[in-house]
Amino acid sequence: MSDQWKGPILLKKGLFESKRMDTRANTRTVTTKECILGHLIGPLGLIFVVNTIAALVEKFFTQQTGAMYGEANIEMIQWMGQRYEVLMTFARILSVLMGLVIGWLLQHTRSRQGRMRPWHLIFGFCSIAVGAFIFQIPDFLTGESYWYYFFFMVICYNTVGSVYFYLFRDTIVSLTSRSPSEKARLQFIRKMSWTLISGIVIGMLVNMVVLPLWLEHDISGYAKLLFVLSVIAIPLLLLEYFYTNERVLEDRQEATNNIPVRDQIMALMKNRYFVIFSILMTVSGVVDSFKGGNVQYFYIKFLLGGESNPAMYTIYQVATGIPLGIGVIAIYPLSRKYGIRNLSLAGYFLIMVFSVVGWVFQANVPIAIISGFIRQIGMLPNAYITATLLCYAFDSVEYQSGLRVEGLLGVSIVTAIQNLIYAPFAGGYESTILKLGFVDAVGVIPDESVLRFMAAAFYLTDAVLGLAYVVLLPFMDVEKKLPAINEELERRRKEAAQAAGIEWIAAQILEEREAKEAEEKREQDRIRDLQEYCKRKNLDFEQENQRYLEKTRRKQEKREKKRKK
Repeated sequence: MSDQWKGPILLKKGLFESKRMDTRANTRTVTTKECILGHLIGPLGLIFVVNTIAALVEKFFTQQTGAMYGEANIEMIQWMGQRYEVLMTFARILSVLMGLVIGWLLQHTRSRQGRMRPWHLIFGFCSIAVGAFIFQIPDFLTGESYWYYFFFMVICYNTVGSVYFYLFRDTIVSLTSRSPSEKARLQFIRKMSWTLISGIVIGMLVNMVVLPLWLEHDISGYAKLLFVLSVIAIPLLLLEYFYTNERVLEDRQEATNNIPVRDQIMALMKNRYFVIFSILMTVSGVVDSFKGGNVQYFYIKFLLGGESNPAMYTIYQVATGIPLGIGVIAIYPLSRKYGIRNLSLAGYFLIMVFSVVGWVFQANVPIAIISGFIRQIGMLPNAYITATLLCYAFDSVEYQSGLRVEGLLGVSIVTAIQNLIYAPFAGGYESTILKLGFVDAVGVIPDESVLRFMAAAFYLTDAVLGLAYVVLLPFMDVEKKLPAINEELERRRKEAAQAAGIEWIAAQILEEREAKEAEEKREQDRIRDLQEYCKRKNLDFEQENQRYLEKTRRKQEKREKKRKK
């Protein structure tokens, strides 16, 4: 350890120094097994918990308010709307402080397992605990005492339950590999886990079935649902921990942890790509904070006739969910052909235009469904690959300043400022409909002022978001500069290795070497398995092996012909 290191070194001793906690993704390049287990399946655990809470917490609050105070007690309902608005603002301010605490923890962390993965495991179990208890309605808590419990759990969700989750989600890809293609692939895989799988389970199943047919009539179902998801999340969290790796920070933890905070902030603020993308993320965060999880559900229920025709939930969800499936097949090849920025720009243009169209014809069912379908097509780049531009921005920061700052206090300070901007908008939708006198109870129909607000919240916020991306994304041309950036970063690493007297082997050569070794091992395993099989079945090994090789040769010839065509 360098004598210049100052301050505490967290996690340097204890559980995370044990070899039992080592990553199982220990190759220099990202393997298929790591992609599937660590970045596709593993993240689903916390995604199910955090996303389901985000989707249901406002609905639960408005429903519980209606159950406790009834339709006639308008003054109490309006007062609860004001309380919720204050609560969410306070919770977001606390999340800012929590983000700074997390930044300090990461800044002072050195461990055998890296900087971020150990804390992901720790905070992940905290998130699971919050999920198991947030919707519980203890028998011994009634009236005002219950609301203290619920508000406390909401604050826990917005601080320890979700702050680190989002930080890890947005940063781990950037730390997993230096290869732009691997980053794009991993971002696509993680977004597929986030958007497609959780979108189907949470977005479609919850909104089409669970909410209208179960939770709308049984408020105790919220707690049962989250308890089951929390139990499922435990093994999946362990899977994500053991099959991710912070390759970019290998052998650099001490150097990166010593970067002064002022230098980190300056490096970020002087990089136009990071600044542009941070502005766009801030606008997205304001929109998401304001809309909450009820906007679409109430829009379908009251403006598209879902109250009297429950099939409308299914019709709208299926129509707007189809593009998610199309995107899995199409979006990654299209991004490689046209570029991530260009594809994202086209997508947000569609969002902007058809959000306005949907708002103008807000109660017209055919136009609403068509607008929803096209808006979801526009969201495909954002759903799967747009966030890769942030990973590229971090590469540009290192190229420009020489500093690798992901997970350090400087990034946490920027995130804290963003959360302070979000704070006044948090819970805005729910608090507004309550202050307008709407109560979420079976059979209650909102008046015209509430309906106008619901439609505007559903459409016009997305129109503003689309406009921001259409204006700023043209300046986000980091992709075309990546070849030069990566060539220079590779040169610097080579010079640093040679200066330290360490043998330098280029990443491409290492990748080819590992691929060759892996292929040789697979062939050895195949031969051993075939020998055992032939011995059990009394078959001739040479004959069976020759048959396999001939079959493989024919497959390769077909693939080669197809590739040439």
